[in-house]
Amino acid sequence: MTDLKNLISPFFLNNNEIKKIIELIFFSYRDFTAGPDKVLEKLNFGRAHHRVIYFVGKKNNITIKDLLAVLKITKQSLSRVLNQLVKEGFIIVSTGLDKRTKILSLTNKGKNLENELSNIQINKIKKVINNFNYEDINSFKKILYEMIEADNKKKFQDLNE
Repeated sequence: MTDLKNLISPFFLNNNEIKKIIELIFFSYRDFTAGPDKVLEKLNFGRAHHRVIYFVGKKNNITIKDLLAVLKITKQSLSRVLNQLVKEGFIIVSTGLDKRTKILSLTNKGKNLENELSNIQINKIKKVINNFNYEDINSFKKILYEMIEADNKKKFQDLNE
């Protein structure tokens, strides 16, 4: 394990120390997504597919409008990914009470894929997080939460109600 003294310095607010944090986020995210990326690659899917599968599974019967707001992507970008997921039987699109509203839900095949991808990441987090105490974990969560812009905090909270 890297000596934490190399990661934390008394000059923690200088640009070089902040750049270390940027690099930590980069490398940890890359490794965090590596396992699911391998599964997705076999299906000719990418991370956009993973995000759609994840959030449709997280908030069953989510509208396309709400999914676009969470992902902050264009209708065109979502359309390409969503059409592929529907065509291959991972997601069902149904009509809401208002005929213009489209509602998304996972099929059993979609639920299985979401579980497989999430379990890879859950296990990775559990493996690491078990080495830390409650305060460390809460501090880490607070830092991540505070990195979210104010308008996105509402979306995060809505997803976790």
